[in-house]
Amino acid sequence: MSSIPINSLRKVIGQSIIIRLKDNVKYKGILESFDQHMNCHLSNAIEIIDNEEVSNYGNIFVRGNNILLVQLYVDEL
Repeated sequence: MSSIPINSLRKVIGQSIIIRLKDNVKYKGILESFDQHMNCHLSNAIEIIDNEEVSNYGNIFVRGNNILLVQLYVDEL
């Protein structure tokens, strides 16, 4: 992966990711787009709290200043 976060995000548009926020809430969904502040638009978004899927939101917008970690989601068989 690139050392610049924006370049890394650009490579995973259209793929499933997990975004962990500073308050430890996670969102799993497909990265549709983002901007220079790392604000992210996810589709098929699911909220995860304490490793339990809590809500299905569909499309959400996550503010970049709340993001702690972004990782590629790999579904284990």
